[in-house]
Amino acid sequence: MAFKIASLFNVAIEEVFIHDAKNSMQTVAQQVKNFFGLEFGFERFTQKAIDALNFARNEATRSNNSQVKPEHLLAGLLANPTTASARLLQANGVALEIEIHGDSFEFRENPKFTRQSKFVLELALQVVRLQGNKSIGTEHLLWGLVQLVQTDNTILHELFPPDEINLVALNNQLADIV
Repeated sequence: MAFKIASLFNVAIEEVFIHDAKNSMQTVAQQVKNFFGLEFGFERFTQKAIDALNFARNEATRSNNSQVKPEHLLAGLLANPTTASARLLQANGVALEIEIHGDSFEFRENPKFTRQSKFVLELALQVVRLQGNKSIGTEHLLWGLVQLVQTDNTILHELFPPDEINLVALNNQLADIV
């Protein structure tokens, strides 16, 4: 692992093993944060956003998918009707029958995110960083999902049946919130 870290940051292997307080593992962790531009785990996500992602993961597992797809993210965003994203989607005509269980929002399994779902997460992070905010909420996840849908017609038709939603209106409403 140390060799991977050293090659990733283009430093000598000795620098990874320095034990003095000034160059401890905390410094390596900070380098990792700076390199990727984000914090470890979901520290930057609000609790409602974490719940939405946990629901999406559980939904992917429940539907026998090995990866979290954009439709699972959409289900996660709609699962809690009190979130900004759920209210916006419902106000714009999106209705999705979602089955919620007592442990639907708990972290159980960890399926990987598809390329498209990672794109949504990256866009949410970028918009938060550009605004200078610290937290990623469900509205940021929805904004990322809408941007993905606007760039990929296949995903558009998978997530939203034709004439179900006005993406331009939704995008304008999101711009006001985000």
